[in-house]
Amino acid sequence: MAAPLYARYIPPKPAAAKPTGVTASPTPTSKPSAAEDVPKDKVKRVKDRPKKRKRENEDTREDQESEEVSKKYKSVFSKFEKSSKLADAARKSSKGTAVEELHESPAPELHDLTPLPQPAPVPDTQYEPTFSALPPWLAKPITVSLSTKTPFKDLNLDPKLVDQLEKKGYKDALAVQSAVLPLLRPGFQRHVGDVCVSAATGSGKTLAYILPMIESLQGKAVTKLSGLIVVPTRELVSQARTVAKQLCVGTKLKVGTAVGNVPFLSEQELIVKKGSRYDPDAAKALHEVANEQLHSGFIEKSGLLHDLMYMLPGHVPHYESKVDILICTPGRLVEHIQSTTGFHLRDVRWLVIDEADRLLDQSFQEWVDILMSSLESRGSSDQLSDREKIFSQRRWPKEAPELTKIVLSATMTRDLAKLGSLKLRRPKLVLVESDENVSSSLTSSYAANRDGGTFELPPTLKEWAIPVGEGLDKPLYLLSLLQSTILQEQKHAKLPSTSRRVSPSHGKEGSDLDSDELSSSDSPSSGSTSSDSQDSQAPVSDSSDSSDSSSSDDSESNSSSPARSNDQRIMPNPKNKTKDVKASAGLPRVLIFTNNNENASRLSHLLGMLHPPLKETMAALTKSSTTKSNQKMLAAFERGKFRILIASDRASRGLDVPSLTQVVNYDLPRSVTNYVHRVGRTARVGREGQAWTLFTKREGRWFWNEIARSPSIRRGGRKVERAKVDAEAVGDERRTVYEDALRMLQLAVEGSTERAI
Repeated sequence: MAAPLYARYIPPKPAAAKPTGVTASPTPTSKPSAAEDVPKDKVKRVKDRPKKRKRENEDTREDQESEEVSKKYKSVFSKFEKSSKLADAARKSSKGTAVEELHESPAPELHDLTPLPQPAPVPDTQYEPTFSALPPWLAKPITVSLSTKTPFKDLNLDPKLVDQLEKKGYKDALAVQSAVLPLLRPGFQRHVGDVCVSAATGSGKTLAYILPMIESLQGKAVTKLSGLIVVPTRELVSQARTVAKQLCVGTKLKVGTAVGNVPFLSEQELIVKKGSRYDPDAAKALHEVANEQLHSGFIEKSGLLHDLMYMLPGHVPHYESKVDILICTPGRLVEHIQSTTGFHLRDVRWLVIDEADRLLDQSFQEWVDILMSSLESRGSSDQLSDREKIFSQRRWPKEAPELTKIVLSATMTRDLAKLGSLKLRRPKLVLVESDENVSSSLTSSYAANRDGGTFELPPTLKEWAIPVGEGLDKPLYLLSLLQSTILQEQKHAKLPSTSRRVSPSHGKEGSDLDSDELSSSDSPSSGSTSSDSQDSQAPVSDSSDSSDSSSSDDSESNSSSPARSNDQRIMPNPKNKTKDVKASAGLPRVLIFTNNNENASRLSHLLGMLHPPLKETMAALTKSSTTKSNQKMLAAFERGKFRILIASDRASRGLDVPSLTQVVNYDLPRSVTNYVHRVGRTARVGREGQAWTLFTKREGRWFWNEIARSPSIRRGGRKVERAKVDAEAVGDERRTVYEDALRMLQLAVEGSTERAI
C-alpha cells in the first residue's frame, strides 16, 4: 500500500522542568546548516515556544498573588468577627446589669419642680402690602357722604352768585358740590391741579363745575374762549348750555355750542369773528405766500389766505372768539380745530370732560390727542397776542398755561392708559358714596376694581326683575306691566292682581339662574330720603331752555318728596310751565330703554297696534330725529303730554325729568355701566323710583350674577326683587292680537321699503 501523501506533524513533548537553582544553557543561535533538512513549520513552532512558557509563568504568578490576598483578607475578616462578638457580649452584659440596678434602686424623689418659663407665642401677623398698583390719588380718593350738605354762604362764593341761587331757592350745596367747590375756587383750600369726580347720577355734578368756572371768568374784559365743556351727546350740549346761560345772567360772559345739527359754516360764524388789522409787513409776507400758491396751482379754498383777498391794502385778517364758554361734542370740536380759521384753544383755562368713561371708550376721530396737542400749541406768529409776541422775540421762556381739567362721570374709569391720555396734572379724585359705604371704608374696592369700579345707586330706588320665558312674547309682558302696574294714576304704584311678588320665604333662588324658578332674596327696603342725588341735566322746553343744573325749590316739589328742597333745578320760566306741571303732577312717567333705535321704533309701533289708546301718550326718541324735535319731545314728556318715552341708550346719560318715576329695561343692557346709567334716570333728588328689567331664560344667569348680585353695584342693603306676570297676560287671545300686529308691522315695513326704492 502506498504511503499517504501528507503526514500529520506531531510536535515533540516539552522537556522536563529543571530543578531550582540550575540554570539552563543558552540556546544556540546559530542557524542550521544548509545540509540539514529542517521543515519550515517545525522552525516556526520552535520559535513560539519561549512565548508560551512566559504566559504560563505569568498565570502561575497571578494565581499565587490571588491566594496570598485571599489569605490576608481571611485573617483580617476573622479578626473583625472576633472583635464584633466581644463588643456584643460586653453590651449585653452591661445592659443586664443596668436593668438589675434600676429595679433594685428606689425611685428618686422630686421636690418643687416647675416647668421652665417659655415666651408667649408670637401670632402670625396678617400680610398687608405697603404698596399699590394704582397711583395714590386713585387708591386713596377723597370720600364724601351722600347726605352731606353745606350752605352756599359757607363756601365763600361770590355774593352775587349766592343771591342768584337763593332767588331760585337753592340754599344748600349737595355732597359733590360741597367737596368740589372748595377745590376749584380761589382760597386756602384750592387744589393746584386737576380734579376727577365720581358721583352717582343725579348728584349735581354740572353745577359743581359751572359755578367756579363762571366765578373765575366773570371779570374778564375781553371775550376769549376760556372755558371748554365736552359732552358725548347733543342733548347734553343743550342742557348744559341752559345751566351756563342761567348762571351767566348779570355777567358779560357769552356761552356758545358746537353740535352737528347746525351747518358748519353757520356755526363758524357764531363762534369766530372775522376782522382786519393794519399790519403792512405781515400783509406783504402773506401776499408772497399767496403768489407762490397761485403759481404752483395749490390754492387754499378757505383759510387765512382766502380771507386775505377781501382785506384792504396793508391789512391782514384778524380773528376773535365770540364766546367765552363753548359746550360741544368731541366730533364737532375736532372739525373746528382742523377746519375753522382763527379757532384755537390757547386761551382755555377750564377744560371739563363730562361722562368721561363714555368719551374715553370711544375714539371720536382721535379727539383726545387732537385736543391735547391743540391746548399745547402756540399757533403761528401772526396769531399770537402782543404779550406772546414780546416773549417770543426776546426768547423768554413760555408761560405755563393755567389750565384746570375737570373729569366727571357716574362710572369713572380706572384705566390708567385712558386717564393718562388726558395728561392730568396733580390730580385728585372726589368719590361720593352713601353713609354706610363711607363708614365701612369700602374705598379700597374702588381702587381694586380697575375696569368699572363700584357704582352707587340712589337709595330710594326699587328694582324689579320679570322673567319673560324665551322672549318671543316680550311685548305682551311689557304691555301687561304698563297697564296693570306702571300707568296707574297713583303716586306709589303697587303690584296689581295680574302680577304677584315672590317673597324670599316662598321664593326659590336656585343656582340654575336660567330657569323660571329664579327668585330674589329679601325685598328692597324703602331707602332713606336723605339722598340729594340730582342730575344736573334737564331737557329743554319749547319756549325756553330748561335746566341742566341740580335742584328745585320746595314749592315746586311733590309732597311725597321730602328731600326735594335741594333739587336745585333752575327753571328759566317756571310760570309758563306751572299749569302743565300741576296738571300732570300725579301722573307717572315711564322711560323704556332698548338697545338700538330700530328696536325703539318697532316697539313703539307694536304697542300702538296692541293697544291703540297708547298712541296718544307714547313717543319714540330715535337718533334720526333732529335735535329740535328731540327737545320738543322731551319738553312734552316733561309736561305730561307723553307718559311713555321709548329710547335707546343715548337717553341714559344726563336726562333729568322730575316726574320720571319708572324705568323699564325692555332690552337687557350690554354692561353694568349701562344699567347704572339707565336706572339712574329715576329716583333722583330723594324722590322714589322703580326700575323694571325684562330678561329671558338665556339672559337670566348673566343678569342675576353680573347685575342683581354684583359686588360692584352698591344698593345700601337692598336687593333686586323678582316679580312674575300672570299667565293670563300672555294668553291665547293676547297672542292672537300680537300675531296680527306683527303681520301689520311687516306690511308697513315692506311698504315703506318699496316706496323708498
